[in-house]
Amino acid sequence: MTPSDALPIRPNRGGELRLRFARERALLSLFDLGRRKGFGLRLAWVYAFGVFVSYAIAISLAHGERRHAAIRGFVHAALISISWVVGSLAALGTARVLVQAPDRDGLRALALTRGFSDRDLLRARMLAAALRVARLIGVPALLLILVALARGEALAWALVVAPGVAAYALLFGLCVALLAQFSAALAPRHARALLAALVLGPMLLSKAYPALPNLPAACAELLDRLFATGSALA
Repeated sequence: MTPSDALPIRPNRGGELRLRFARERALLSLFDLGRRKGFGLRLAWVYAFGVFVSYAIAISLAHGERRHAAIRGFVHAALISISWVVGSLAALGTARVLVQAPDRDGLRALALTRGFSDRDLLRARMLAAALRVARLIGVPALLLILVALARGEALAWALVVAPGVAAYALLFGLCVALLAQFSAALAPRHARALLAALVLGPMLLSKAYPALPNLPAACAELLDRLFATGSALA
């Protein structure tokens, strides 16, 4: 039997996919750990924790015939509060990070030595920012849903609202990361000002032109529908 008669070696695509996933995960972790000590992120975590504690106490004290409606309203209000304050802090911080000089970014140099490209780094920065915002929004909100369940809220309501909250947090985080990246690329010297204008400008104009779409209104409507659906199915 000659070497030419041997069976061809088929590539292990499952192993390649696992290796690629592990590399992407390591790259995301690198950028996530590199920004974890930022002041804005610390402040966002403190605010998110404060909102959770405040609304958890409110949910625990709710009583009476309209207790269920009050509890659902508290979770809804907490999610809105966390979204905009935490989202604003994370977005401004992400825009600042994305415009840093590449030659001063030690994380970039480290990643390049591991075989990653600049395109990989850009994607990792955006995804890391999106996941960071999603955790800041989703974790306190999901914990409040658990508190609501402990106070006797319907399981059917939680099973509808909890997955919706997780999806909303991921979508919100992705929108924040994309806007931050766009602002950093279009106006590196004024990325945060442009980011604020992109979010607040359409919102202010919508007061005069209600048909004008804007991110805050879209997110508020999405949350309203999510909680209305949960209440209807409970």
